[in-house]
Amino acid sequence: MKITKEMLDEANMPDTPTARKVLAKMLEEDDDIQDYVRPWVGLTDEEIWSTVGRIGTADSDVNPYQILNDARRIEAKLKEKNT
Repeated sequence: MKITKEMLDEANMPDTPTARKVLAKMLEEDDDIQDYVRPWVGLTDEEIWSTVGRIGTADSDVNPYQILNDARRIEAKLKEKNT
């Protein structure tokens, strides 16, 4: 990593070779700067059913298992885009 004058100024360090080395080492060892990635958590079948609610009636052409399959395909696409 290239140490800039602005970085030294921000750290209140003089622009010397030693200060540049010290700042570079500090930045290299700084493990507080991390990207936290939350793990993907999918929906359970029950959560999908409760979200979809009652679709159709007993004599309708709606297949509830097709709705579940559609929800799983949507969920897979979301996971693909967000992980």
